[in-house]
Amino acid sequence: MPGLSRRWRSGRRPQPADPGLVLLRSVCHELRPPVSTLTSLVRALETQPSESARGELARLAGEHVAHAEAVLRQAAAAAYGMTGPADPPVPLHRILPVVSAAVPAGRLVVRLGRATAERLVHPRHAGQILINLLTNADRHGPAGGSIELTARAHRRGLRLTVTDGGALTPDLTRSLHRRTPPAGEKGLGLWVVRHLVAVHGGTIRARSLTPHGLAVEVTLARPRH
Repeated sequence: MPGLSRRWRSGRRPQPADPGLVLLRSVCHELRPPVSTLTSLVRALETQPSESARGELARLAGEHVAHAEAVLRQAAAAAYGMTGPADPPVPLHRILPVVSAAVPAGRLVVRLGRATAERLVHPRHAGQILINLLTNADRHGPAGGSIELTARAHRRGLRLTVTDGGALTPDLTRSLHRRTPPAGEKGLGLWVVRHLVAVHGGTIRARSLTPHGLAVEVTLARPRH
């Protein structure tokens, strides 16, 4: 029976993702980098003899605690259908120490001029974007290779580029164009980044480098005061 055959092939329509489950998975994913970095910082505090270095490590640990708290506040606001209070914009250089700590020491090179360092960003969302991109590069790029974060200011906003020795894969391309969250952990970080970039009127793209390498580029509009 042709009609029956067609109906059988069509099957059931896929069910939409449960919003509560997506929120929970996103929170767990976003908390992983600050908690992991915080663990490393606490271990370093235990073995660091220099008082000045201990003070800097303690400051970074405090910033990662604050970042984790912000992720939880954002999730709580989303769960109750609220937007939550907006953090005031801060200069880009203010968030760089906390996002740089998400990558093992010695792997990250940061390039930005003085004028770019003073460009204002939304600290919570810009921090989430960069932490996700940097941890992705650390996790999926060649082991031990360098990771570079470049920031350039332009008339309408800011361009942030993370480069590593990896390659532009079909999975990465699909993740950057996905409109719904993935079923598992794979690609969830990029889905979060894509959502945050859209919130701030920006764009995200990935491109191959010559002769090898990968660049993921995010543009963010100037924050509204």
